[in-house]
Amino acid sequence: MSEVRDDLQLMLDKPAIYLYDQDMGRAEIQFGDRMFGRNAELSTIKDAYRRSASDGSEFVIISAASGYGKSLLAHEFGKHVLAGGGIFLSGKFDQLQQGKPFSALAFALDVYCGILLQGGAPSSSKVAEIASKLRSSLGNEAYHLTKLIPNLASILEGPEILAINLNEDCGNAQKRLQYLLCQLLQAISSTFSAPVTLFLDDLQWADQASMEAVLQLLINLGPSSQEDKCFFFLGCCREGELDKEHPLWKLLCKADTLSIEFTNIKLDMMDEQTINTMVSETLCLSPRITRSLSSIINHKTNGSPLFVSRLMISLGKEGLLRPSLSRRRWEWDKDKIECREMPDDVAMFLKKSIRELPEAVQLSLCTMSCFGASVDVTLIHTLERAMRKTFTGGLDIAVAKGLLDKIGAQYRFSHDRIQEATYNMMRDQHRRLLHFTYGLSLASLSVEE
Repeated sequence: MSEVRDDLQLMLDKPAIYLYDQDMGRAEIQFGDRMFGRNAELSTIKDAYRRSASDGSEFVIISAASGYGKSLLAHEFGKHVLAGGGIFLSGKFDQLQQGKPFSALAFALDVYCGILLQGGAPSSSKVAEIASKLRSSLGNEAYHLTKLIPNLASILEGPEILAINLNEDCGNAQKRLQYLLCQLLQAISSTFSAPVTLFLDDLQWADQASMEAVLQLLINLGPSSQEDKCFFFLGCCREGELDKEHPLWKLLCKADTLSIEFTNIKLDMMDEQTINTMVSETLCLSPRITRSLSSIINHKTNGSPLFVSRLMISLGKEGLLRPSLSRRRWEWDKDKIECREMPDDVAMFLKKSIRELPEAVQLSLCTMSCFGASVDVTLIHTLERAMRKTFTGGLDIAVAKGLLDKIGAQYRFSHDRIQEATYNMMRDQHRRLLHFTYGLSLASLSVEE
């Protein structure tokens, strides 16, 4: 009787899920950006965010093993910031671009400047105000920022941005850029009278200059600064990949010395109840019906959210988890799923899944992985011309398989673990040869054109 009552309550609470009449002829296993089982951690971040506006500078670092939902939790918090009228900037460090200072921070600001430029009439006056403040405070120095943030050049639109000191050494240049980035964020915050949250993902690949810039932002834009501003920093880092020489470790030590509060949130694996909620809502079935399936999935994945989602998609492709037209719901073969052999971890599982793809798709994925977590379509087309090969067809198939996302004019790996699994499938010598070949082909085409 209690289970019936629970089912009825779920229908009342989540009618879009549990009263949804699925078209089982077109049903697919999709996860989207829903978060499961991290509400306590989300509340902790929200509390730190509120404190940062009044009690002093504070930041949060989310740490966990890869595939545990760090980024998803951060973006769920981002929805809270935006709903409250705040500004949420998001960037991501890339394993293959560690030698490029400020890459993630510059990307976050460039995307935001692009959004401002596309905002139409309501934001045009704000864009003009930001440009005026930057010209007033920076003058020709703003040129340095436009090299990092291309969309900022369209905001400034000034012929006066021409000068640059080519004789300046690298150390001074980075310090100057740190100052200029602080000035830009200050102009954005004061123009919109809104708190600014900067989220940087994959901090295990962060560079020293970026972490020093974050520290300056915490000092200069915190509530203890001379002007009334609010800056909040949120970062995600893979657990177990820091040593005492790592830029993030140095940031934490300096923050402690300066009495800047920070909270470290460690994500654990999901428990069986949370996995059952995830499976239940994904299949739009009552938790009591999915409990047996969830128990098997929990045992095979050890509670890794990424592993759970990829396994369910794989079971769907194999027909072990399938839509039933007669019953108008999902059904599964419990015994066969239980007997299915599984790799020990998600990395091996992903490699196995990629190796099952057609050879042309594997080649396209390996090619893309050499350029990092994302690549512009224009670069792929240029590479196709240079090498007289086709990659876009294979990449589009990978998008259909859920391994890549195509957002605007850019292909992105749907998770950095997939990029790593693809990249590590190749032997080191072969990877080096591909990097050399691609670079030489692009350089040759550039010379010809």
